[in-house]
Amino acid sequence: MPESSPDKQEVILATALVLFTERGFAGTPTSLISKEAGVATGTLFFYFRTKEDLIDTLYRRIKSEAALAMKEGLDKEKTAKGRLLRIGKAAVKWGIENPKKLKFMEQFAHSPFVSTSAHEEGMSHFIFLEDLIAEGIRDGEIRNVPPDRLLCMMASALAGLVAHAAMTEDPAERTAIIEDGLDFIWNGMRA
Repeated sequence: MPESSPDKQEVILATALVLFTERGFAGTPTSLISKEAGVATGTLFFYFRTKEDLIDTLYRRIKSEAALAMKEGLDKEKTAKGRLLRIGKAAVKWGIENPKKLKFMEQFAHSPFVSTSAHEEGMSHFIFLEDLIAEGIRDGEIRNVPPDRLLCMMASALAGLVAHAAMTEDPAERTAIIEDGLDFIWNGMRA
């Protein structure tokens, strides 16, 4: 039995991320992941029982990482608008800096290849958003629409904003795109 090595596990996860986003689930056999990661197939299965287990692990990690990035500095904001704008900026920044991870999340968000428990755990990292929206509704800052609907619309708008902002290299233009996009999202949510 191979000796456990966090480095090997990380290499497998990083390799799988690239291959899954380029080739999809069906087009990425575990033998290819092993080969590209420079490990034996048995080593891959030492860390991950199945390809689905590998996807679940990757999905959970990426969801957790994205949520942590979005929560950063929230305690500094006093209003729903301030918190949502901070979350939006953080989400866009994370998406631009992590295009493969964002693509993976989008590819596997509703995929049957991710287990129900991984979906639930992944989404549990974002409960703070629903709570924030519910609080904003109670305080009269956010329109009275079910929070899950607002989150769905916000997530779609942020994904489009990331894609659009990522297309420009000009920092001033990118900032303007992000600010306009977040203003648009806020205006769609405010009471």
